[in-house]
Amino acid sequence: MKNLKVFFIIATAIATIFVLSKFFNFGFLRNFQENADKRIEGIRDKIEDLEKEKIKDVRTLARLADQYTQLGTIYLEKRLWDSAVQNYDKGIKYGKNTPGVFYSIGLAHANRGSERESRDDIDKAEFYYHKAIEMQSNYYDAQNALAILLFYHKNEKEKALSIIEGVVSRNKSSYIARFTLGRFYYEMNNLDKALSVYEDLESDLAKLPPSGIINEFKSQCRENIQRIMSELSMRKSK
Repeated sequence: MKNLKVFFIIATAIATIFVLSKFFNFGFLRNFQENADKRIEGIRDKIEDLEKEKIKDVRTLARLADQYTQLGTIYLEKRLWDSAVQNYDKGIKYGKNTPGVFYSIGLAHANRGSERESRDDIDKAEFYYHKAIEMQSNYYDAQNALAILLFYHKNEKEKALSIIEGVVSRNKSSYIARFTLGRFYYEMNNLDKALSVYEDLESDLAKLPPSGIINEFKSQCRENIQRIMSELSMRKSK
């Protein structure tokens, strides 16, 4: 089974960008990068003007918070973790204390921690995911991200499984969480449960109107089912 792209697949904007790049030529991705660079330049100019104000009123602080978090999101999409973290930190400093921002900075820390094997980043990611969930108890993307973090980086597999089982039981339309649940069962050598998850998911995906991301989900689901069925068959033949 293909390695689970554990953090990026959670972020819809990011997932959409890279899924679309598979269906169009690479000019799409290049245009995205060019547009992102223009947006970065424009936001930086706005920030520079706002930061020049000696006395910052509430409105100015709110605008700075918005600009820094927008910049953080662009850097997150570009996989520039250091810049993403720095700008989200500034957005939070200026008062952008929302579940979405905490979740996003958690993603940046998690990806950076995964790439650099940084325990500090992994711990910070867990901290921010918890903050997002505390503020919004039905924040399923954050719960999914937390479960993945605990499973793969904290070796708290049972706790992670409990979290993701809860997400799936409460929200069947959280397709990413259902992929995660199937993956957890597979990793824990419970192939029958993993197969059941993916078969149910495939059935539900078949009811949805086709789109780039849904087609990608269907394809991945079929691959997972075929892989698991092959492994189960090999077990029975021994």
